[in-house]
Amino acid sequence: MGDSASPIPETPGDQGKQETPSLWRMALYFLRLGSTGFGGPVALANYMRRDLAETRGWLTEEEYDRGLAIAAACPGPLAYQLAVYCGYIRFGTLGGLLVAVAFALPPFILVIATAGLYVRFATNWQLRALFYGVAPVVVALILKACWNLGKKTLGRDVPAWTIFLIACAITVIVQKELMPIFIVAGALGIFLFARQAKGGVTHPRASPNALFLIAAPSGIATASGGVSAMTGKLFLFFFKTGLLVVGSGLVIVPFLKTYVVDQYHWLGNREFLDSVAIGMISPGPVVISATFVGYLLNGIPGALASTIGIFAPAVLFTVLATPLLLRYAGNRRLQGFIRGITVAVVGVLFGTTYLVARTAIGDLLTVVIAIASLLVLFRWRKFPEPLVVAAGALIGLVAYPIIQPSWLLH
Repeated sequence: MGDSASPIPETPGDQGKQETPSLWRMALYFLRLGSTGFGGPVALANYMRRDLAETRGWLTEEEYDRGLAIAAACPGPLAYQLAVYCGYIRFGTLGGLLVAVAFALPPFILVIATAGLYVRFATNWQLRALFYGVAPVVVALILKACWNLGKKTLGRDVPAWTIFLIACAITVIVQKELMPIFIVAGALGIFLFARQAKGGVTHPRASPNALFLIAAPSGIATASGGVSAMTGKLFLFFFKTGLLVVGSGLVIVPFLKTYVVDQYHWLGNREFLDSVAIGMISPGPVVISATFVGYLLNGIPGALASTIGIFAPAVLFTVLATPLLLRYAGNRRLQGFIRGITVAVVGVLFGTTYLVARTAIGDLLTVVIAIASLLVLFRWRKFPEPLVVAAGALIGLVAYPIIQPSWLLH
């Protein structure tokens, strides 16, 4: 996030160094980011910009911007698609798939462990206390990341700020992300931001077996559904859900509640809200909530099927759309379209931050936690973010039995 602390340690002398990564170094980066990257899609996207484009030079700024636009335009969680794009742009289909697994594996394991503890200790007040203290810290992390990403993306461009404000306002008013926002912003960008292309374009060497490699995980999950009808249902449901994700994983929360709670009655309202909270406070993509839901319904097989289902569309669309967009990357109209979408993404992410804050901040103490976290994050930019999260958890454990916030139970 700008010049703030990275979730991945940098070795001395790396700053500003241009180098070509190996496939395994790229995978290792995303394995670490998936383990320590808190703050949701905007924070993760900003980590990638700073670490891969600005610090290591593994991507150019133009390549990163194209990837952000692709991630916003195609169905799938923004940060996860951007990660897949980074692997694909350098190493083709194999790179995209390896990054897809590396980025999702750490939060998958963490959420599996958390779900196991949740099932065992669901009635304990300590669990609720953790959510109480950590959620405001997550809001602060997202706000800081939004600020840094906005500075990089918007600058002093008045048309960009106009689109940003409109996208943010619409998201807050309708309380969800709308695909037409990105389409309209892109169309406006054709006229407002059209410019000549800068530099060349790196074309990945895609494998001729790309579709087979992408479809393989889906086939495995479907086959596993033969062992359990619920496992198959979970994979198909979350695969369809993954097709609806645009921008951040938060967009699917209302959709998930409608089906998981209201129609299928798979979970109660409290369990569903807890699954969303787990996705918010876990490192990596927010849609890892699907893993939690799958585990509650059918153990590890359900968690695996749900995880593959929610992420498969993102991998599929990214690998298929990237070559087409890169082929016409020098077109100034296309660059204007991409710029328009990128600006709208920032506005929508600011708007969804407000939606998250409404569920995470409900009394004076949570307001204080959020503000104090922001002050720490801005004042001491290299302060480790996991420590801020841990501090929030500790405050929650101490304060919850004293305050007993009733709003958290609704």
